[in-house]
Amino acid sequence: MKTVFILNPISDSKGQYRLMEEIKKNFKDKEYIIEKSKEPKNAMHIARKYALEQEECHIFACGGDGTIHEVANGIAGYKNVKLSVYPIGTGNDFVKYFEDHTKEDFLDLSRYKNAKEIQCDLLQVDGEYAINTVSFGFDVFVAQHVNEFRDKLPIRGILPYYMGVVKSLTKPLYQTYRIQIDDIVLPTEEYSLVVFTNGRFYGGGYKPCPEARIDDGKQDVCLVKRVNILTIAKLIKKYEKGLHTEYKDLITITRANKTHIDTQNEGIPACLDGEIRPIKNPTIELKESMIRLVVPGKEEA
Repeated sequence: MKTVFILNPISDSKGQYRLMEEIKKNFKDKEYIIEKSKEPKNAMHIARKYALEQEECHIFACGGDGTIHEVANGIAGYKNVKLSVYPIGTGNDFVKYFEDHTKEDFLDLSRYKNAKEIQCDLLQVDGEYAINTVSFGFDVFVAQHVNEFRDKLPIRGILPYYMGVVKSLTKPLYQTYRIQIDDIVLPTEEYSLVVFTNGRFYGGGYKPCPEARIDDGKQDVCLVKRVNILTIAKLIKKYEKGLHTEYKDLITITRANKTHIDTQNEGIPACLDGEIRPIKNPTIELKESMIRLVVPGKEEA
């Protein structure tokens, strides 16, 4: 089996050094390939190249959630490719789904000697896949501001997320949508937040759908009705811990195969695994078992 490491070269430098040391230690008598992405979508094209070869291949996405997003889009549906994650990005939200694993487990390549394979679902919207979340509303504005702060200031970690939240509070906190969940059309409503999930964590560690599973053939949906600044301040810590579901007058949690948002043909910003896109009238569909996901074992073999 061919082993390929697709590396985002702007990811954490210490993480990159750790990766090279891990490769030397665990692949010294084995063949492997290191590919460095050079521009947006390059990781997707690299992954697709290996998928099209039809040879059994194990790809490690080495970076953050954006790198995983690109690689997943490159190999979706190709059964000859396995995907693992080497989380050396900023948020690394997707791997937080595996709450019985630590980040260290994913960074230790020896753990893959007794790895576990999972058939991972994907969310599809406008021909693009998301392995973790698709969201609209307040959190997307936060993500936009987070990107601005990262571009302008030499700061990393969780601080840009909190700064993004603060700046987003200065703008309108809702948008008006008509949402269809499978065959049920909901009344037109003002929403502060609409999140469709495959994984459990996003936005630096928030937990919109705490019961979501990546292999159950369903998308989990979190709808937050229009709220004011004071309510957001009250909810945000609970939202981070997945305890916001107790506010049933404001928040709806449900599951679906297909959902649709009527935006009256107006483009709205969407966030797919942290990547922001303008989208009109999106349909979000769950696609089952699109990725052969390989996660590390808990003990070294």
